Amino acid sequence: METDEMLREVFKAAGKEHGFDRVEAEFTAFKEFKVRWQRSYKWAEFKVSDYMADAPEEVVKGLANSLFARIAGTDDAGYPKSLTDWITDPEFAELKQPLYLKRSRNLSRSPEGEKKSLAESLGRLMDMGLAEEDPLVHLSWTKESNIRKIGHCSVLMKVVSISSALDSDMIPDFVLDHCLHHELCHIMAGFDPSAGRHGESFAKLEERFPRKAEAEEWLRKLCMYL
Repeated sequence: METDEMLREVFKAAGKEHGFDRVEAEFTAFKEFKVRWQRSYKWAEFKVSDYMADAPEEVVKGLANSLFARIAGTDDAGYPKSLTDWITDPEFAELKQPLYLKRSRNLSRSPEGEKKSLAESLGRLMDMGLAEEDPLVHLSWTKESNIRKIGHCSVLMKVVSISSALDSDMIPDFVLDHCLHHELCHIMAGFDPSAGRHGESFAKLEERFPRKAEAEEWLRKLCMYL
C-alpha cells in the first residue's frame, strides 16, 4: 500500500470510531515535525509531517487515535508512546536531519563563522563538563543575523543554530558559550512536549552554566534574546 493511501485509510478508520463521516489526511512538507488539522461537526482534515512518510503503520495508527481522542476531548496526553519512541530513536535524526537542513534556508550549515567558532565553543563547554560530544548534533550559524531570537534548537533533528549576530569579536566567548549551552540543554533534556519548552529538567541543566546571569545581562544590554 502506498504511504499516502495508508495514511488516509488509517485516519479514516480512526475517525469512524470517533463518529466522523468524512476524513482526509495527507503528508505535507513542513520544515518542523508537526501535524495540522481542521474539523467541523463530522468531518476532519489532517496535514501530517512528511517526516512520517516511512513510519510503521502502528505508529501512524497511534498518532491518528491520539489526535481524534484529543479532538473529542477524551484524552489530552499528547503523542502516544509508539510515536515518541519512533521519533526519538537516534536513527530518526540520522535519516531526517539532511532533509531538515535542506529546508532550513537561513542556515550556513557550518559551525565556523567569520570571527567565532561554534565547534570551539562546544569544546569549551565539554572542558567544563557541560556538554558531551554527539556526532548526530549539527551546529550551524545563521546566514542572516537575528537579534530578536538568537538561538534555535530542533530536539528531534538534533540541529542547533546560533544567530550570526553573535559572530563578532565584540561578543565575549562566555556569552556565546551560554547561548550554545542553552540550546544544547534542549537536546540533553530530551523530547517532552508535555513539559513545555523550558521544563524543570531543562532549567536544572541550564543553571549549571557558571556565568549564566552575567551572560544574560550582556544579552539584555544588546537587546538580544534566547
